Amino acid sequence: MTSSQPWSYGMVALSRNEIHGKVIELAARLPRGKALDVPTGSGVLGDRLRMIGFEVSCCDIDSSYFSAPDLTLDIGDLNQSLPYPTGSFDLITCVEGIEHLENPFHAIREFSRILKPGGKLILTLPNYLNLERRLRFLVTGLFSKIPSPKKLGKDRFDHLYMLHLIPLTYPILKVMMEHSDFKILQVEKDKEKKRMKWLLPLAWMIRGYCFFWSKEKKEDYHLKDTLSDSLIMGGNTLIVVSQRE
Repeated sequence: MTSSQPWSYGMVALSRNEIHGKVIELAARLPRGKALDVPTGSGVLGDRLRMIGFEVSCCDIDSSYFSAPDLTLDIGDLNQSLPYPTGSFDLITCVEGIEHLENPFHAIREFSRILKPGGKLILTLPNYLNLERRLRFLVTGLFSKIPSPKKLGKDRFDHLYMLHLIPLTYPILKVMMEHSDFKILQVEKDKEKKRMKWLLPLAWMIRGYCFFWSKEKKEDYHLKDTLSDSLIMGGNTLIVVSQRE
């Protein structure tokens, strides 16, 4: 049985609606074909891809959240090889997944392997480089919260994949992707953060300070990216669209 309306997923949703909405908006511009949503969580994004015409496969390490009525789940670990042949997909979506991995570099290589040449990857990444998070790191020394062992419970080592294990910033991701034959086509932010406007003078000060750096130093620190509006003044999440070359 297939449905034409989004199904209700309530509390099992693992990602915010605005991120899914932006990913679907970007995917809707692409030619239809075979798509993989990994990690799929509840399957809601995979179902929305199906509704706009993609032939969708869903994959996750944990089946307990999955409840998409018109899709099936393949079990796979992004830290290892995924259960698909080389060149299987035209599109891969990886929403709120890469930051949870022990080996994100391996995952990027796997995406390159199972995508067809010219295939697209839409991947989201916490925007650790917006000014709010930079200031939080200055104060706390952490890019994101790390729950105490007590909060994680006695089985905490079995659920490490629920944490942001690696503070993967955009310049590092870009290096990983270029090394694995991806070309980044665009970088989007999930939504505007109204309170970021109060930090705009600080952004101007940082840009003014870095303006006098040498060209080589600017390139070494990837300032063209890290001082761009989408990063330094962006929201909580970056949405990166790339193509398998």
